[in-house]
Amino acid sequence: MTTIASSRAAEELLHGDLYGLDHEEAWLIYLTAHNQVIGKEMVSKGTLDQTAVDCRTILRQALLHNAATIIILHNHPSGASAPSNHDIFFTSKLREACVLMDIKLADHIIVGEEEYYSFYDEKTYKIIS
Repeated sequence: MTTIASSRAAEELLHGDLYGLDHEEAWLIYLTAHNQVIGKEMVSKGTLDQTAVDCRTILRQALLHNAATIIILHNHPSGASAPSNHDIFFTSKLREACVLMDIKLADHIIVGEEEYYSFYDEKTYKIIS
């Protein structure tokens, strides 16, 4: 069973699914309490500059997969990996919802053209907590 020990490992797991797309997609990685991968799945497919993903869908899927921990990843077809204001707001909202459901949100990773942005690595959670 694959274990995710870093944002790089999570990004590499979905590299082939998210790079080079001309539209946004949001994916979830479902993990055990010991960060072993249970599964991965696309939860939203959008347009050039947005995708409609909501906390209810994410939590429902996490519960159906019996995940203790989740990582959400989405791409920016523009190539820029910096989070938008909406990305920051959504991550904050998702984090609060996960706390209520006793599911750990380990990271939100935004995949750009040549790099990625990890809310965990960049300590953005301090801003949104």
